[in-house]
Amino acid sequence: MAQLQTNYGSITVLAAQADAATDGGGDASSAAETALENAALILARALANHFKKNGDLDNLGKVDVTKTDIVRLRKQVLLDKATAILNLASTAVSDPAAAGRGVTAARIATLTAAIAAFGKVMNTPRGQIVNKSALLREVETDTAALVQLATNMDDLALQFDGTDAGKRFIEAWKRARIIVDTGGGHSGTPPTPPTPPTTPGK
Repeated sequence: MAQLQTNYGSITVLAAQADAATDGGGDASSAAETALENAALILARALANHFKKNGDLDNLGKVDVTKTDIVRLRKQVLLDKATAILNLASTAVSDPAAAGRGVTAARIATLTAAIAAFGKVMNTPRGQIVNKSALLREVETDTAALVQLATNMDDLALQFDGTDAGKRFIEAWKRARIIVDTGGGHSGTPPTPPTPPTTPGK
């Protein structure tokens, strides 16, 4: 009985961990992506102004982007675009007129930090999904073992059929074996199995 309860408790813990496996990481990735989009756009617009006033049409074409253009980019493409903007800004900042046009060391530092932060969390959801899959496989394996243990307990319960107390125990065990789906997920408390009679009937 104790083993049955222990195994059930372990499975509910694993199931809860699997449920939570994709939480948090996705939010962090989304926040980092938004920060990168904003930093890249601000510096890109400053560079566009700078290159336009310098008559540098080639580089102007590389940074003349809108908010919509930036937010449409995803994952590695966004990272590559932001890095390209950073590289252009790192070169342009040496121009004495650059700071007055918004191409500043502070904005370069902000974009540098945003690129680093997004690079760290960009693939976090994928890793968590892998972890979730592994946890779910473990839950399936442990659940199968738990079902087998319960089946073995069914056979053991029949040994108490020789007395009235034993028969009452068998009926109680059968009732305890009924799994009621309350739709409450994995957070429910496992039912307490009936207490077997002290001495099995012969």
